[in-house]
Amino acid sequence: MKLIGERIKAVRMERGLTQVQLAKMIGEKTGTVINNWESANSRPAIDKIPSICQALHITPDYLFNITGEYPSVDEMGMIKKYRKLDTFGKSAVDSVLNVEFDRMLSMQSKKQRARMLKFDFYNYPASAGTGNFLETETPEDIWVKEVPQAEDADYVIPISGDSMEPTYHSGDKVFVEKCSAIDVGEIGIFVVNGEAYIKELGEKCLISHNSAYKPIKLSALDSVYCCGRVLGVAEE
Repeated sequence: MKLIGERIKAVRMERGLTQVQLAKMIGEKTGTVINNWESANSRPAIDKIPSICQALHITPDYLFNITGEYPSVDEMGMIKKYRKLDTFGKSAVDSVLNVEFDRMLSMQSKKQRARMLKFDFYNYPASAGTGNFLETETPEDIWVKEVPQAEDADYVIPISGDSMEPTYHSGDKVFVEKCSAIDVGEIGIFVVNGEAYIKELGEKCLISHNSAYKPIKLSALDSVYCCGRVLGVAEE
């Protein structure tokens, strides 16, 4: 069960999707169900597997860690077309396939270096536990690997504490998109009464992904400021 959730999370983050976005793509109203899968608290119902695979562009074999190379639906369609070709057509396809195969082998033989991007880095941890005050300070520079989540990010901030595990861990550095409000079910950086937190926004509360922590209830008397939307982990 844990492996399925880990694979859903890994591919979701690779695609640059939030839990809420993936939930909507498979017909769920909130990101809670995705979080439950990724936290191994539950597993997808069998009728959800096709929509999950379609949304993440993966096969059921990958999701369930079934070993062996099996043709995808698209590949099976190409095989059917190939079988209907005459000798000349098959020879033409074989020629192109061999050229492209050799090109990919030559590319794989070269060491590919990941591009590095520079971001503002606020080296004052957002708490994932008891809360830290997010001071106004001049950011440092940080160089991180180019990933899809970086496209919409404005700055990077470190995380401390374990209340957002297993989604985020103490010591993680995360991409943050500056915005003054996020949707329910999304994860953001919040300053509540002078203390900074990384939490999932709930209905009039901030939610931890670690079940050992209770939600932080919000009232009209609280000073609440949204510093931005958390997009994913940044790797140096």
